[in-house]
Amino acid sequence: MNRSRPARAGPDPAEGAETRGPRGGHPLVAAEALAWTYPDGSPALRGLSLEVRDGERLGLLGPNGSGKSTFLRLLAGDGAPGLRLAREVDGTLDRWFVPDQPVFRPWLTGRENAAVLLELRGASPVQARAEATTWLARFGLAGDAERPAGAYSSGMRRRLALAVAFAAEARLLLLDEPLAGLDPAGRALLAEALAGQGEMGRTTVLSAHDPAFAAAHCDRVGFIVDGRCEAVDTPARLLQRVGVRPRVEIRFAGSTLPDVETCPPPPSGVLSAAWREGAVILEVEDPRTVLPEALTWVLRGGASVTSVDVREPTLADAFLILAGRRLEEEGA
Repeated sequence: MNRSRPARAGPDPAEGAETRGPRGGHPLVAAEALAWTYPDGSPALRGLSLEVRDGERLGLLGPNGSGKSTFLRLLAGDGAPGLRLAREVDGTLDRWFVPDQPVFRPWLTGRENAAVLLELRGASPVQARAEATTWLARFGLAGDAERPAGAYSSGMRRRLALAVAFAAEARLLLLDEPLAGLDPAGRALLAEALAGQGEMGRTTVLSAHDPAFAAAHCDRVGFIVDGRCEAVDTPARLLQRVGVRPRVEIRFAGSTLPDVETCPPPPSGVLSAAWREGAVILEVEDPRTVLPEALTWVLRGGASVTSVDVREPTLADAFLILAGRRLEEEGA
């Protein structure tokens, strides 16, 4: 697709910057102590430092108000002090931004909305309509392509925005809360499109509140809190850094709690045992090997077990430890 590139960018990031991304790409964007304030003077970003690497899928996790959306909007704009974007041949970095609340012309059909946007990007009318048709189908909107966008549900508008975004084939795709309004089928379609984006060597930065989605579909994840990036790494290495282990919660019938004072030490493989009202929470190395011995241990103490819950560590656990905040709470 022939594309116009209206966004202007600053100078290249410094040569020789360390390359940490799993795909080995060079820095495409470098934010160094990036600060930004709202018109009323309240801070949105407070010294945020973060690199976006060419060809990676970078997820931003953080509570509401942490600065994720502001960072994405600065990436989509003409830059800011402390933000450096790599330049392509014609002096710009090709970007496409999808805001958290995409807006369309409600009187136009979904296909017409998509085609108009792709034409504005530089595609011919024939090519724009063909690309719109292809990507609307890929996001499950083929049967609704001729309906006015004003009749779309919020989830359908989200799918329409994503269809246009991936059809645009930008080198840097910026998605603000792309999971909002998507059902499980829509999430699966987004995951498939993200995988294709990575295979094509294009870069995606997305903000989200869902640590499971970020862990499964992002190469690296950044923890954003109070306008700063507290940590950024692959999902696996973030978990390794904090040493979060699987947990087993064994709940008991109220009248049959084991005697904690006379209970023997927990079996090997149990790193710690925390007694709660009606339950014991075990931090373990491997639930599959420890669980049988752990159940035998509490049953010998005279307990009656009502339920067993195994919980694997998540990025939400790592976020709490590294950022000092719960992911779901609202920030300042």
